[in-house]
Amino acid sequence: MLHVSLLVTGLLVQDKLQQGISLYQEAKYGEAVSALSEAASATPDDPVAQTYLGLAKVKAGQPGEAVAPLTKAIELDEKNAEAHYGLGLAYGYLKDVDASIRELERAVALDPNHAYARYNLGLAYNQKKKTDLTVLHLTRFLELAPKAPEAPQVKALLAQIR
Repeated sequence: MLHVSLLVTGLLVQDKLQQGISLYQEAKYGEAVSALSEAASATPDDPVAQTYLGLAKVKAGQPGEAVAPLTKAIELDEKNAEAHYGLGLAYGYLKDVDASIRELERAVALDPNHAYARYNLGLAYNQKKKTDLTVLHLTRFLELAPKAPEAPQVKALLAQIR
């Protein structure tokens, strides 16, 4: 009987994780945080649950609360580009540009085609007045995501700094 109970509990946690990921992808970040908090609490060693919880918290305007689950996700899987990206975003919102750059650089090193890591890295380097690196990453962003909603602003920024 215990085995069946554990199986049901595991399925419920998986359902919460999938629900949370779907809500995150639908930009329902507050609802995603709720579902993902349950999944991450039930499975603290699951890097996917920790990553999505952190990302949802960043997008829900809780970057300070996002640092712990994203750091945990990286501890569980150092090669988790999405967790490094999320941590870079969180640090950016927290105005720690150097830490943001460090994490976004790790994300790009792990996934050179991560368009939004490139985008945010370019913006962070622009804050540091590092024009060559700004141009490099924002140009690559446009190559990877030419129809992104941010593309017009990126093109204008590149024209301004070149």
